[in-house]
Amino acid sequence: METEIELKFAVASSEEDEGEPILEQLQKLLTPILQNQGYSHKRLTNTYFDTAQQSLRALDAGLRVRTVDGESEQTLKTAGSSVGGLHKRPEYNIPTTANVPDLSLFPAEAWPDHVSIQDLQDALTPLFTTDFTRHKWRVLSQESLIEVVYDSGAVSAQENHTPIHEIEIELVDGDMRELFSLADILVDKLPLRLSNDSKAARGYRLFLNQPMQDKKSLGTVNLSADLDVETAFARAIEHGLAHWQHHEEIYCREGHIRSLKQLLRGIWLVRHTLWLFRDYVPKKASSEIRKELKWLNNEFEWLDGALHIKQLTSKKGNYRKRIGEDERLLNYLEQTFASTLKENATVPLFYSQRYNRVILKLMRWLTERGWRCYSEIDENLLSENIYSVATKLNQQSWVRIQKKMPSKEQFGMQDYIDVERSIGRGLLTGVCVGSLYNESDRMDFRSPWLDIMEGISDLKTLNLFLQCLDSYTEDNQQELQQWAENKITNLVKVMEQSRQSALKMVPYW
Repeated sequence: METEIELKFAVASSEEDEGEPILEQLQKLLTPILQNQGYSHKRLTNTYFDTAQQSLRALDAGLRVRTVDGESEQTLKTAGSSVGGLHKRPEYNIPTTANVPDLSLFPAEAWPDHVSIQDLQDALTPLFTTDFTRHKWRVLSQESLIEVVYDSGAVSAQENHTPIHEIEIELVDGDMRELFSLADILVDKLPLRLSNDSKAARGYRLFLNQPMQDKKSLGTVNLSADLDVETAFARAIEHGLAHWQHHEEIYCREGHIRSLKQLLRGIWLVRHTLWLFRDYVPKKASSEIRKELKWLNNEFEWLDGALHIKQLTSKKGNYRKRIGEDERLLNYLEQTFASTLKENATVPLFYSQRYNRVILKLMRWLTERGWRCYSEIDENLLSENIYSVATKLNQQSWVRIQKKMPSKEQFGMQDYIDVERSIGRGLLTGVCVGSLYNESDRMDFRSPWLDIMEGISDLKTLNLFLQCLDSYTEDNQQELQQWAENKITNLVKVMEQSRQSALKMVPYW
């Protein structure tokens, strides 16, 4: 068995990068550190197998037969870990002369105890193929041996195809820090972005004819009551990063602005985790990362307004029926939305040096437990039980919300908009530690607050609509203004009832 430790990068398409061909750029970058006879290029043909029910995929395993220069090898990749674009995964490789893999050739420890290898073997069927040219360099970086590959080709399933255009760097032998050092050089010089989207994952989507889907929510960080604070802290950041990168991938493929909304929520979770655990991992230990995350958050300042304009004009939105009656207004809003997107092109950001450096820095910090480099770290605090700490964190968030929203005060539109961040932080705390509690109790408590957050979003949409009317010069401007103000008044009344009920609920912790 081997364990892959590698970083994966998607390469910008020709539409996104008009510079020198990527292969030529790689040759120039890597030649100075190339080992003797360290370059090669070959065509690789791979067939991926599973059962019709995707039993192997359910085990987080991948199975393929790869053919290179007339020689074949069957490979089983089993469940591993992925943080950002860093992948660690056990891999079993066996030479073969057959077209269908023989599962009995893999060692018994490769399989979970409950799996019937014979049942899997009987049900195996080819699902999809990958066919690509691989350019490979073996380089030496500070005495660490690293393999760099550039793959160009296609994934195919039935009549469907999707391109392969990616770089992987794998640590063959040596210090993993050198993998990150080489990654820094590559993102500085080449149009790349870190990616978690494997060839196999793309193949399954093609086979099932299912595009990548936005997640409906952040979910909860996977925790158990016996974990320590340090483990919970790291898992929360990993959870946020995974959510962030999942939606980056979707946006780069589909271009839907709703994916950016979810991407930003992943960034918020990472930032919130650093803030939430500030008594355990001091701010000084994450100062550089927090500075870069703040910059990144500011890069999306335009998004909130664009989403509200999209909500106004969407055919599935709550406002289209009224606004759609006025073609002049609809055209005005749609032009405003298109102009906002054009001025804030996001895909180039994802391939930028600074953006990818942020992710690499965060990944390296997590992998190396970088916070432990600071003398202010208290080992006793890091080793505290997360369940006892979670109760305190939840209660602190709850007290803040109660102070911001006293039940005896009457709230209006601007009051609700002003407390959006405080409520959001409380909900993010629930994402970080909520899995430690009864799910039904937790959701009952969160539900009215989620409704209030949805109401705040609607208030912001209507408020933006009123602002747009200031520069709308048609003769029905006053009529539209009165309609929006009535909607706001009625919405605030409903939200006030929800707020009073929410403040009386007994916390689930």
